[in-house]
Amino acid sequence: MRSDDSRLAGTIYEPRRAAAMRVAVVGLGALGNELVKLLGLVGVGDVLLIDPDRVGPENSTRCVFFRSPEALGQPKAEVLVDSCSRWFPGTHWQGIAAEIADVGWRRLQGRDVIFAGVDRDSARVELSRISTRLHLPVCDGGLNTADYSAGRVTWFPGAGGACFCCRLSGRRRREILSSWQSQAHPCRMDVETGGWSSTPTLASITAALQVELGMRWLLRKETGAINVDIRLDEGPRLEAFNVPQSAECPFHDVVRWDTECNGTFAEILAIGQAVQWEWPICLKARCQGCGIEFAPLVRSVKLRREGHCPSCGSTKLLELESVREVPSGNALAKKRPEEIGLPADHLYSIREERMGLKSI
Repeated sequence: MRSDDSRLAGTIYEPRRAAAMRVAVVGLGALGNELVKLLGLVGVGDVLLIDPDRVGPENSTRCVFFRSPEALGQPKAEVLVDSCSRWFPGTHWQGIAAEIADVGWRRLQGRDVIFAGVDRDSARVELSRISTRLHLPVCDGGLNTADYSAGRVTWFPGAGGACFCCRLSGRRRREILSSWQSQAHPCRMDVETGGWSSTPTLASITAALQVELGMRWLLRKETGAINVDIRLDEGPRLEAFNVPQSAECPFHDVVRWDTECNGTFAEILAIGQAVQWEWPICLKARCQGCGIEFAPLVRSVKLRREGHCPSCGSTKLLELESVREVPSGNALAKKRPEEIGLPADHLYSIREERMGLKSI
């Protein structure tokens, strides 16, 4: 059937404007399913779908695109690309079955906005880092962890305003950030809670407000962070308030991350320079069970959360060497980024030995 989008003319979803938009959706569960349905209906031109998980039985009651028996066990991103390409052929759908921190920043650069439907603080902090570094707005949706009648939509404008990390307590912020920076971690990280109970109706309402408010804030180029709380019990109501930027949040220093590396690191470095990236990569680890040493070549945080020994399967691993920069004279400078576990299409910054960070 040929679509007639004339009734969207004169709205914030004016067809030509929507068709020119490029957005990303991170987290493809209950919120993510509703988000992609709405983005397809209003005719957004290009949508990048990001989620590392596979479809499970628990998704069938809240995720309309995962109700097919053939979807069970398949990557969520792939299932949605296939389904949405058939339902909304006017939109270009792409999928990446990976955590947001494993997505190359060139895949995100130039997007108009990221719609987030993740359910863990660590993923939201990673999105904050990306948002402030790439000056990319995030419209984040959340379902209340203790009350299935409450949700939230928050607009984070990028480098110029507050981010999710600004909202965290000092203690919680330190817990997450220290997990990125520490060099050795002999035990697995505590399992981060998530997968909260929620209803398909609340997910639908929250996602609808995400798209509606996100589009409005984007069009008016909103530079402040705004939070809207949703409550359905004891009389439906919305409460909006501004989110201040925290002076203690480390994500708001001005650093540009726009250096590409299509060959070896040495090809983009001059003498006395070092190439830097955000997430430390573990180059060498030792199993505390059988004692072997091996090269994980994954983000340190990911190794601590789900890594295991390739010989005995133990999860008690000790990081021996982790890096987040490569100096020009280092042996690693002769390698390509993917050879040490960095994502394809990533962006980097250059550090001068005596001058700090340099924007290229």
